[in-house]
Amino acid sequence: MYYNSINNKLNIKKFSNIFLSNISKNKTLFFPFKIPKIRNKHLNYLKNLNYLDFSFEISKLFLNNIYEEDLYNILYDSYNMKEIIKLEYLFNDNYLLNLNNGPTLTFKDIAMLPLSRLLNFFSLKDKKKYLIFCATSGDTGSSANNSFKDVKNSKIFTFYPFNMISNIQRKQITTLRSKNIFNYSIIGNFDTSQYFVKKIFENINSENNVSLISVNSINWFRIVMQLTYYCYISIKNFNYKNVNFIIPSGNFGNALSAFLAKKMGFPIGKIIPCTNDNFYLDNYIKNNKIENLTLKKTICPSIDISIPSNFSRLINKNFFIKKNINNINNNIYSDKIHNKYIINAIEYFYQQHNKIYDPHTITALSSLFKENSKNQVAVSTSYPIKFIFSIKKIIPNIKIRNNIKNLFFLKENYKIFSQNFHILINSIKKNINV
Repeated sequence: MYYNSINNKLNIKKFSNIFLSNISKNKTLFFPFKIPKIRNKHLNYLKNLNYLDFSFEISKLFLNNIYEEDLYNILYDSYNMKEIIKLEYLFNDNYLLNLNNGPTLTFKDIAMLPLSRLLNFFSLKDKKKYLIFCATSGDTGSSANNSFKDVKNSKIFTFYPFNMISNIQRKQITTLRSKNIFNYSIIGNFDTSQYFVKKIFENINSENNVSLISVNSINWFRIVMQLTYYCYISIKNFNYKNVNFIIPSGNFGNALSAFLAKKMGFPIGKIIPCTNDNFYLDNYIKNNKIENLTLKKTICPSIDISIPSNFSRLINKNFFIKKNINNINNNIYSDKIHNKYIINAIEYFYQQHNKIYDPHTITALSSLFKENSKNQVAVSTSYPIKFIFSIKKIIPNIKIRNNIKNLFFLKENYKIFSQNFHILINSIKKNINV
């Protein structure tokens, strides 16, 4: 498998090259030179595999420079959870896909765990050191810190927006005790944190034995590991009928993964990313308007993103989807659930169904309940306990699990920074040399 940057067909790279660089020299993202197609006979074979073996068969289509035995061992070491994914029946042949069974209770763990093992593999093979950078709107940071805390020859720098993620998310990020973790709370929103990470790549030079890597969804390996569960669910449970996926959408990596699974030939119909009051994505898909809207703080911090980076992979000028709203609407639909309706829906599902869902999952469920359709899957991306204080304002009598309570007795480790990039980069350079 070969890749090129989305704005330069001549910038061709192998997987190992893009894994260790993430962003091309012209500051755009990488994309497969050609998307692999799965034939019907291969679909029949894949349908009978367990999740570990299935993920191996899919991921090896996108990865080169790695022996298959090494790749399988990386996945085997990563997926030791009791239930990696779980499909829960709702009604009328509609389901909820739970992706939040990992150690930090978020779908990010499914891709982040093998990503950390893969980085460790390259580190041992090439004898390099790695500087890992992560911008987070909440869940990515906790998953990244947990996954990389024990990776040798690495340091991880995690950026999150000050006072714009939940208390539980922040504590999951900041209470991990490891010498290789450095946390930066940036006064601003997620877009500011993400901008700083991209700018850091321009201001810190990689040396021969040191590589810079981002673990945000601009990292292609994360997209590969996420598209796997859409491939898996679509052929395991619906007898080759097209299934629609309704997905809470922040940086668009998860929705992009579903789209790629469809293009590979898996039986997927509509892909419906759901936004909230920050509806840049919905505005573009429905109205063909590109507007940098003012970011609003909502009950769904992981969706509080104005410009999703991965959307550029979908609309890039060299891909088969041009900047044409009619073509995009043949593949990607959209929905927006305003903050007040999310709050009402949390209470509704508790009162009517005795179920508590996190605010992001609520956006997908609300969209699913709008239409009387079959073969739809709402995607649950996080566990409700991570947003307990917001939910308790709506449902006061719910309780906190004991293992989450323990977070409040642990010391937090982070520094608060203004939007002065000069001060920020100097602090990072000092920690690099620690």
